[in-house]
Amino acid sequence: MQLSTHTYGELRDESLIGEAHRLHNSAFPRDAVDYQAFKKILFRDPNIDEELMLFSIDARGYARAFLFASEIVCEPKEAVDGFREVMWVKGFAVDASLGRGLWREVFLDLMKGLERLARGRGKRTVVLYAYPPFYYMPGVNILYEDYLELFEELGYSKREEAVNYYVDLTQFSYPRRVARLEERLASEGVVIRRCRVEEAESVSTWAGKTSGIPFWRVEVRLAFENTPPTVLVAEASGKLLGFSAYSPTRANQFGPIGVDPSERKRGVGTALLFKALQELKLAGYTEAVIPWTEHLFFYTQVPGIHRVNHYIVMAKSIA
Repeated sequence: MQLSTHTYGELRDESLIGEAHRLHNSAFPRDAVDYQAFKKILFRDPNIDEELMLFSIDARGYARAFLFASEIVCEPKEAVDGFREVMWVKGFAVDASLGRGLWREVFLDLMKGLERLARGRGKRTVVLYAYPPFYYMPGVNILYEDYLELFEELGYSKREEAVNYYVDLTQFSYPRRVARLEERLASEGVVIRRCRVEEAESVSTWAGKTSGIPFWRVEVRLAFENTPPTVLVAEASGKLLGFSAYSPTRANQFGPIGVDPSERKRGVGTALLFKALQELKLAGYTEAVIPWTEHLFFYTQVPGIHRVNHYIVMAKSIA
């Protein structure tokens, strides 16, 4: 089979995005995303570069593989200097129907081509999938062994690990202990409420600064674009204590969530967690995903968790 590699900048054919979406869901069934989320993660990325959107095209013009890469060049602006030498593979899948030999050839050609592009742009490191906050997966799911093995063959190794928790919202409920916690916080003057549109800048900036994670500023700002904003805050006497966002890139996504370090251990985070999940349930979703976390006990207190995906964040030095 004759295949050729092209960039989205060359072709400008949106049907290729639909084909990439299907390739992703076919390759990674435990990490399938709906088409609107797939496009949002791709095109709402402020660092999008059409020359880093690669497609392997067959003779009929169909995409048989894709690789979307990103580098931080404008947002979050606080992270540009620190990640100047890093390139992310944010999306990558190869059509399994190509057959093992051609599948492997296309896989290696696209990855090696991306590494050459990265070196040409002065990058020293390539990271797989874990590109915050515009990611399809927070790493390589350990169940996708064909991908894991070839990445290892190319020299990628584990840098860290993460999990996604999946909550069956039909089984989600408010434990009495959480209701009592909310009553206590209310008696202490803590108010939990939905943010207003005009608070987008102040709350998203606070979230990034207080957490020390500039990517959260961008992610919370995305949640403010929903109508109404899908951001909750806890406050007392006009002071922000914590925040909880949901539906930033995927409709059923929880997070991020953060609490001022000086206000932790009071139950503010737990109250925000349960309130946001309740909002997702009331919005009509039957499952929520709590993505990219290492926290165990904070999230396993949630009734209805029925699945956990385990990921390896892999990286390679290309210097």
